[in-house]
Amino acid sequence: MIGLANPRSALRRLQNVLPALLGITSVVAACAIGCGGNTAAAGELADRFDAARAWKLLEEQVSIGARHAGSPGAERTRVLIERELSAAGLKPMREAFTAETPAGSIEMANVWARIPASDDPQGESPVIVLGSHYDTKRVSFPFVGANDGGSSTAVLLELARVLASGPARKVTYHIVFFDGEESLRPYWEDPDNRYGSRHHVDRLERSGELERVRYMVLLDMVGDRDLRLTRDTYSGGELVDAFFEAARANGLGRHVNGARMPVKDDHQSFLEAGVESIDLIDFEYGPQNSWWHTAEDTLDKCSQESLAAIGRIVLLGLPQVERLALR
Repeated sequence: MIGLANPRSALRRLQNVLPALLGITSVVAACAIGCGGNTAAAGELADRFDAARAWKLLEEQVSIGARHAGSPGAERTRVLIERELSAAGLKPMREAFTAETPAGSIEMANVWARIPASDDPQGESPVIVLGSHYDTKRVSFPFVGANDGGSSTAVLLELARVLASGPARKVTYHIVFFDGEESLRPYWEDPDNRYGSRHHVDRLERSGELERVRYMVLLDMVGDRDLRLTRDTYSGGELVDAFFEAARANGLGRHVNGARMPVKDDHQSFLEAGVESIDLIDFEYGPQNSWWHTAEDTLDKCSQESLAAIGRIVLLGLPQVERLALR
């Protein structure tokens, strides 16, 4: 079981479940975002998600071409991300580091921005991390990563715009775009993966900010034209309920409850640090996942409708995640 071998992780997990053990429970299930909350406000925020805008951002990434760690395409993608975060009124920050990989030393950089809670001058509010990797797989053939890398990055940029323009809230959001999620070898083999998210968690721990991080929500491979989110067995049950029930309660149930399986991804870096996390991913891309990490991962395999669906699912589920973070 991920993280339980780490004493710090075990302690944080105990802290997360202690309120429930004491009988201070939160009802998720059928009411999802509506329990004691503002369902109408959540719906209004979800309506602000512009899938056409997200699609244009996806097209722009694909037009760059290969965007693997250390490539000129990765730098162009960072500039794109910084441009969009700035346009949303946020301050993009680069987190540069050198990764030691099987392919040698590679200069990488995460890009992130903070959406602060209202009336939090001391910076003490709970933090929810929303993340995506923006790098593509380093391969020997032309690979544009429309779904794997592109779709989640486009959606997260649009989510950042919507959340930055949203109402006052009592939690802080960190919007993080990770470099180096993909392994440099042909196949995933630890520690050759998750370079950016591991570096980010290490920075959070060293700065003391990790103690404020309540939840991590990861987006990956969310553009599949036949979108149906995998039920990742590493993901926290409370978070699965929050997003999947929000989907079912709002006519988006066909996009959840996909195959049940463990998925190794950037959320593991947070799980290993004791932060309850979820991977919102459709890990059935093409017949028997046959388009994943191939030249077939192109725009025609994705759809604007899928971007709209995942954007709404996230925005409809986040109010419940905020309530959980404030327990």
